[in-house]
Parts: sequence; C-alpha cells; structure tokens
Amino acid sequence: MQEYLDLFVSGFSGYGNYLWQEITWSSRHWKPWYENYFYMLIVLSLVVWGIELSSPWRKNQAPIRKDFWLDAFYMFFNFFLFSLIGYNSISMIGVEAFNDFLGLFGVTNLV
Repeated sequence: MQEYLDLFVSGFSGYGNYLWQEITWSSRHWKPWYENYFYMLIVLSLVVWGIELSSPWRKNQAPIRKDFWLDAFYMFFNFFLFSLIGYNSISMIGVEAFNDFLGLFGVTNLV
C-alpha cells in the first residue's frame, strides 16, 4: 500500500513541478511562448473569443455571459488540473496494480 501512495505522490509532484515550470518559464529547456502549451491555450482561447465577439452566433449575447468564468475554469481544469490530479498520478497506480496482478500469475516485465 505504501508503494502505491509513493507512486501517487511522486506522480502528483512530478507533473506539478513540470506544470509550474511551463507556467513560469523556469525550465532548463526554455521554449518560446508558441511552443508552450499553457500559453498557446490562452492565446488560442483569446483568438476564438475575439471571433465570437466580432461575429456572435446570438446577436444579443453579452461579451462575458453568465457561465464565462466557469468555461474558463473548465478549459484549464480539463487540460491541466485533470492531468495533474487524475491522469498522471492515478494512471501510475493503475499500471502498477496491473503489473502486480500479472505478477500473481508469474508474468513479469511485459515490455
């Protein structure tokens, strides 16, 4: 059980550090803004929002409508926070649990 907890913590902190380096440009391997996924998501979202403002589907729609900030939250949650919480840490535990299950039948190292 401790091994799974250690995997969760290392996956969470590893991706968290990577994400922080992408946001703050503190990585040793500096990339320009257009190769940085975080900032490219912001730029593309602003471009699409600009297109929506210039030719809205609903003519009377406000520029910042009722669920605008909720949509912004989901945009960042789906692309970054879900990866931080769910995908990276929990998938590492799933892979290790599957390998442990196969180990019960004598199957080791599928790679």
